[in-house]
Amino acid sequence: MSKEIDWSEIHGEGDVVCTCDSCGHQERFPFDDSTPDYKGVQGRLFGMGWTSCKVHNSWRDFCCEYCRNQYIKKHT
Repeated sequence: MSKEIDWSEIHGEGDVVCTCDSCGHQERFPFDDSTPDYKGVQGRLFGMGWTSCKVHNSWRDFCCEYCRNQYIKKHT
C-alpha cells in the first residue's frame, strides 16, 4: 500500500505519508488526534491531481496519470 503512518514522538501525533507507486513522490498530511483521516487525505490527494487504481487486485496510488500509465505498462 502506498499510504503509511509516520508516528511522531508525541503520543497521538504523526503524518499520513502517501507515496506514488511509480515515481516515489511523497505527500505528507499531519494529524494530531490519534486518528488519521484516510478519507480526507484521499480527497485532498485527488484535489492535487493524484489518482488511484486497482492493479492485480491491489490498490495503487499515483501522483499523476503519466505515472499511473507507466506503472500499468510495466506491471501488466
